[in-house]
Amino acid sequence: MGLFNWKSRIQCRYLLSILGFIGFIFNYLLRVNINLIITSMTVTSHKTELNSTETQANLFNWNTAVKNDVISSFYFGYIILQLPGGRMAELFGGKKVLGLAMGLTSMLTLLIPTAAKLGGYGEEDYPYYLVTLRALMGLSESVTFPAITSMLAQWAPLQEKAFLTTLIMSGSQVGTIVAFFGSGVSVDALGWEATFYIQGCLCFIWVLIWMIFVYDTPSTHPFISDTEKKYIQSGIQINNNKQAVPWRDIVTSVPVWACFVANFCTNFGFHLLMTELPQYLQYIFEDYFVDSTTIGIWTAIPYACAWIASVVFSKLCDCLIRTRKLSVTNARKLFSSLAFGGNVICLIILATVPTNENPQLILTLVTFTVCNSIGSAFFPGWLTNFQDIAPQFAGTIFGISNSVSCVNAFVGPKIAGALLTADPKDINNWMYLWIITASIMGFAGIFYAIFADGNLQPWSKQKSVESEKRKEKDPVGLELSTKY
Repeated sequence: MGLFNWKSRIQCRYLLSILGFIGFIFNYLLRVNINLIITSMTVTSHKTELNSTETQANLFNWNTAVKNDVISSFYFGYIILQLPGGRMAELFGGKKVLGLAMGLTSMLTLLIPTAAKLGGYGEEDYPYYLVTLRALMGLSESVTFPAITSMLAQWAPLQEKAFLTTLIMSGSQVGTIVAFFGSGVSVDALGWEATFYIQGCLCFIWVLIWMIFVYDTPSTHPFISDTEKKYIQSGIQINNNKQAVPWRDIVTSVPVWACFVANFCTNFGFHLLMTELPQYLQYIFEDYFVDSTTIGIWTAIPYACAWIASVVFSKLCDCLIRTRKLSVTNARKLFSSLAFGGNVICLIILATVPTNENPQLILTLVTFTVCNSIGSAFFPGWLTNFQDIAPQFAGTIFGISNSVSCVNAFVGPKIAGALLTADPKDINNWMYLWIITASIMGFAGIFYAIFADGNLQPWSKQKSVESEKRKEKDPVGLELSTKY
């Protein structure tokens, strides 16, 4: 009796969102943990006194280029299944696609220590096995964001769309926090090998819970209440009829291109900061950042603040739309502009104020924190916009966008490597990197503000008499918002 009484007490869309949030913590934890752990795996960056179980002989002698290859190889695989992943989720359900992907990623994580050792420890050795393993992890995770986007189009009503989308996908920020801070503490306490084993096992436990308690749509959920089901269906513009993808309309749609450009440029800045921030702090402030825990704390703090800010921004965005203070289009543009504009200002500060003589530790940490926090406004901005313009094909369109955008995840580190190879301790070399990033973000902000649209596109409208009647009665799906 208790089990079947759940539907009178638990809101299934929130259960999905909470489990999705935890899943995306693991999604990012397992992809970026090596960004910090690699500083404890290698000889050249190992600055702390070795403990009794670790000697110079079992640290890898990798130079900066090799370390960047290990970090960025994830994204060579990450490109491949973005588009197929979105379409598979639309046709077969995002639950299975996401669950299987993260299950495979957790198993591959358990193999990282062995793969690293098989490549050898010497300066002339190259970690081919580890690079290949990381690429396979990227291949597995490449379906995750398109899959959850497809599920959100089924589960997130307009009046809560920004919040539910942000709640789940901001797990990526918390995952980055855990990857930097949690991994730093774990490495110092237990060693780098144990850290991979622990995180891989915990992710597999989440996969089991996800597969048991989550369902693809409200209509297939056995425990959802009729009241919640009606509430969700009143605020979405999608049905479960499988339709052919209108490829020509998608490719020629200006609002789609606005989302593409925003995604591409945001990914450049996001992944660049995620991969280079630990190294920037370590090289420029080497006297302060002397162990993995310290680096982990101060690289995690900006993402912790960003997560809090993203929740606030999303609730504010939903409120502005629900109370009709802003149209969906203007709300998406406002928060996207806030994200891009804030990032540009912060990056210009980093590029112009710190110097080799006065690197400005406090200013740097504050600026990175503000940059990440205000940048999180993209969650209720362009990231949610995919579901507005084409909910039936949101997974496919996001897959196309992300497959191109994630190129930046390994292009960014390559650009950084080229600029910093001469002397990564020279703050002037980092200045050029921040200027390039600010220029890219500024362009994206202008392009999106001009061409974005929050309305359902004509080529994506559903052939459903029932949904059309609901739309005529309540155009923005708010009729039940005061009843539930």
